[in-house]
Amino acid sequence: MKELRRAIYFISFPLSFIGFIFPIYASSIGANIIQIGYLYSIFSIISIIIRPIVGNLIDKRGRRTGILIGTVLYTIVNVFFIMAKDFKYLLIGRIIQSLGGSFLWISVDTFISDISDRTNRGKNFGLLNQSIAKGEWIGSFVGFTILFNNLTDNPFKLIFTIFLVTNFISVYYTIKNVPETISLKREYEAGNIKDKKQLKYFLGIIGAISFITSLTAPIYLIYLQENITKDIGLISFLFIPASILALFLPNIFGSFSDKYGREKIVIAGMFINAILQIFIPFNKEYYSFMILYTLISIVVMFYSPAFSSLIIDFVGENKRGRSYGLYSFASGIGGAIGYMAGSYIYENIGNDILFYTKGILLVVMTLFICYLYIKNIRMNRKMEITRIEQ
Repeated sequence: MKELRRAIYFISFPLSFIGFIFPIYASSIGANIIQIGYLYSIFSIISIIIRPIVGNLIDKRGRRTGILIGTVLYTIVNVFFIMAKDFKYLLIGRIIQSLGGSFLWISVDTFISDISDRTNRGKNFGLLNQSIAKGEWIGSFVGFTILFNNLTDNPFKLIFTIFLVTNFISVYYTIKNVPETISLKREYEAGNIKDKKQLKYFLGIIGAISFITSLTAPIYLIYLQENITKDIGLISFLFIPASILALFLPNIFGSFSDKYGREKIVIAGMFINAILQIFIPFNKEYYSFMILYTLISIVVMFYSPAFSSLIIDFVGENKRGRSYGLYSFASGIGGAIGYMAGSYIYENIGNDILFYTKGILLVVMTLFICYLYIKNIRMNRKMEITRIEQ
């Protein structure tokens, strides 16, 4: 686990910075709004196509192979961002980034499940999330320090050169230290899904959740500029409290989910998140929004390790790579549709309406999951009573 976390720490340096600044970077080299939309769309399309293939591949070739391919591709992305002179460099970079992300994160999730069982899976996902958060924190600090202090005439070139170095370090640690875990377990825990029909229902729920959570993703920065502050520097400070908490809370919350039940944690966390989303339009003052965003981030940290762990709990441990590949495929489709729907609602119906819509849909989905959970408990009790009577 320690070996993987070190590799993931270094590969995570650019992630948050790129996610935040990419539209601005693309615009700075001449990309228009339509082209920026293409860059997001191509990322989603490539991910949707490749993820099931990656899942099956790492079940045959190994998790280490997938992690290595992912870290190498992420490293190459920085080269294209350094050389970027126009739209085509960014387009190629985004395609490679999508491929790298699919290989890396499906392989990492599967790796964690290989080394875990029901008693520590949430904790291990929490530790992974902490490593990602630490890398993103340092990378964002470096990136924004260079960007806001005008240390060079071409700050993006310097920033992505530094990220190229840190990603090379990740590739080195992957080759040197990350072990193969594909044959670590000889026995598998059965999941709750018994047939293909149930699997389709499960993937449908995953896709629906991804759709809802991605509604606000493409417009979040725009919303902040229009409603909170136009200063990019002040916007970046809004995320600092949540980023600090992400350095240590995921591990605690992951252990909590292992102890008290992942389903309960997910249901409670999603419901609280839904209510907080509805309150966003009522908090347009800078510091009240910072507090609200921090609370939302804490809640997401609270149930994210449990949610990641539930994938294997439901699908079962056999063919873990394929399970995470299908999960990523479903979430990718839901996310792609969510991006488009969220942009349309924001542009044509209203920015506040978008957050109300997201909150209400999350409430509905949480109640539906709660219903399925209660139904499953009752069914298991009936089966247990029948077994005892026999």
